[in-house]
Amino acid sequence: MAVSEKAAQFMQGNMERGQALPGQSLTNSPEEPYKWEKSPEFTDSKEAMLYVFETLTQPDTTTNILLSLSKGVGVIDIASITLYSGFTEGKWNPDLMTLLMEPVMYMIMALAEKAEINFVVEAGDDEINEEEIMGDEAVLRMEKEIGSLENIRKQAAQRVSPQSVPTDVREIIEQTDIAPSILEKVEQSTEQNNNSLLAKEV
Repeated sequence: MAVSEKAAQFMQGNMERGQALPGQSLTNSPEEPYKWEKSPEFTDSKEAMLYVFETLTQPDTTTNILLSLSKGVGVIDIASITLYSGFTEGKWNPDLMTLLMEPVMYMIMALAEKAEINFVVEAGDDEINEEEIMGDEAVLRMEKEIGSLENIRKQAAQRVSPQSVPTDVREIIEQTDIAPSILEKVEQSTEQNNNSLLAKEV
């Protein structure tokens, strides 16, 4: 069957942008599956939460998270990226990733509060309503294997609360301090943004 000119242009455009061709994954060798096609590293939600929190509290990661929050990036966007990255690395399957959404949002909010940084649940929020402070929608679109994650994130984002995190994990979060050096970096970055030429009045 001949390939139409439009189809050929579509495939050419995908290759130029570095995107996969439709059906390309079906040609991969079964001997070399993607990490997310293998058994996940974590199957226990508590162990996964501790792993995520340990990852979020790495100095460089914490600095980037706090800088992003101070610039208006939504909590749910950071949580989505964190969980999607873990999925592609084979850390958890889509089901566990869904269960982790609410706890990870709570962890990010806790870090922001410890650093005394104002945050928005979702980018574009003008203000945070106390009643809906614990969530809103967003998670990067997962490939077909992720299924209806969009709907699940909408549900989870409406009810983020401390109860989503086990007591012992919550105690670890509450006892964790943010290094002064990290706070200094965030403050310096904020000051630099405020002192930019575009921010100065003529």
